[in-house]
Amino acid sequence: MTLCWRLDDGRQTLVLGCDRDRLAEVVYWGARLPDDEDLATLYAAHSIDVTGGMLDQNPELSICPEATRSFPGQPGLIIRDGDGTAYLPKFCLSGVDTREDGLTLTYQDQDNLLTYVATFDIDPVTHIITAEAALRAARPVHLHWLAAPVFPGPQLSDEMIDVSGRWCGEFQLNRTAWSPGIRYRENRTGRTGHEHFPGLVIPCRGATNARGEAYAFHYGWSGGHRMIAEELPDGRRQIQFGHAARMESQPRTEFRTGTLYAVYSDDGLNGCAVAFQRHLRDRVVTWPEPDRPRPVHYNCWEAVYFDHRMEVLKDIATRAATLGAERFVLDDGWFGQRDDDTSALADWEVDPRKYPEGLDPLITHVKEQGMTFGLWFEPEMINPDSKTFRAHPDWALGAEDQIPGRHQQALDMANPDVRDYLFERIGSILSSHDIEYIKWDHNRVLPMPDAAQTRGTYDLLDRLRAAHPRVEIESCASGGGRIAFGILARTQRVWLSDSND
Repeated sequence: MTLCWRLDDGRQTLVLGCDRDRLAEVVYWGARLPDDEDLATLYAAHSIDVTGGMLDQNPELSICPEATRSFPGQPGLIIRDGDGTAYLPKFCLSGVDTREDGLTLTYQDQDNLLTYVATFDIDPVTHIITAEAALRAARPVHLHWLAAPVFPGPQLSDEMIDVSGRWCGEFQLNRTAWSPGIRYRENRTGRTGHEHFPGLVIPCRGATNARGEAYAFHYGWSGGHRMIAEELPDGRRQIQFGHAARMESQPRTEFRTGTLYAVYSDDGLNGCAVAFQRHLRDRVVTWPEPDRPRPVHYNCWEAVYFDHRMEVLKDIATRAATLGAERFVLDDGWFGQRDDDTSALADWEVDPRKYPEGLDPLITHVKEQGMTFGLWFEPEMINPDSKTFRAHPDWALGAEDQIPGRHQQALDMANPDVRDYLFERIGSILSSHDIEYIKWDHNRVLPMPDAAQTRGTYDLLDRLRAAHPRVEIESCASGGGRIAFGILARTQRVWLSDSND
């Protein structure tokens, strides 16, 4: 028996279907279909002919392509038992939850005691489709790969556009022709990265910035990630996004992908961009004061670096206010014994040598100039030359002999003791001072890509946001090294690039 479901907004329709309770396929995604469209006929028309020398039946390009169906491309799930034995799950539909603008499909593998859940929602205002996948196991398993629900690539496209970059050279567009095989992009730096932004745009033939059909995707995750755009031997195409391979370092019983954001546009590439921008502003970012215009910043970093002297900073603040600045940001160098970038990172206490009366005299002067006050932190990092490292060397992530970056190592954000320490230290400073803004920096790649590291950062941000809801946070990572909807759901703005001269 064939089952079909559809999600609509005013511009697009997404149709999923399955036969004999197998994993669903996206059988149509494009311009809005008539309300009375025969979905069963659409599903039947979706199938392609079997060619010689191949299988007797084409395996489904499903939302989680299955190796057990002899799928000829990248499967959507790769898991192993504790002894390394590969699972070969065979999922069967066990539940359907339909909502006005959403759909959740639940599948069971009774032999391996696995549950797979795919969730789709469509926003009728922003036109963004969100999709997530989750896996539950009765006993701990090793996850090598779990794709967010898989979408087909359009046949009427000759190329794809993805994004690369480097420090001070973020967001460089690459156009690659479709061809048999895989376009494979993976970031293993432990953050979104300058190198491989988790996004993909697929223009259909003849599309321009303002005209024609285009599809776009963004994987809203702030850690290591993978994108696969594959053309199968039979000509079908698939798009997969997920965490970077082997990101789950420990066996677990529950796994979840990040959110995959997808959109169809008949207004060219600009239509995709407008939809993402609107969804980001209206659905992802939450502001302490949504109706207030964002203030003009003055950041003192290039003016003083680590040489903090009260009278100099007050003079700079006065000049900044005269120029029209509305927020004064005190950058690196205010804490511990931080005289250069070799020491004191993670010692989040005001330096009494530079600020014998604390930060309040500077904050008071800044406010007298009509500005608000912001403060720089780099919570996820630590210098080996710091009081915190000497007290807790086990808090540093990775091997002892790892290559440092900017003389620093990363903290193990999966460790709840680390998160509790950071919450107490940062929270104490926010509670005892009139601070409206944090610049949250992240200046080195991680020694290993681990999803637990990103989840730990999210947890700390969520706790600080809940405890200090009026504090605005900006995400910075050596410029634009961590820009994704995952971090923007917990911050209000991003530092786009260090290329600001």
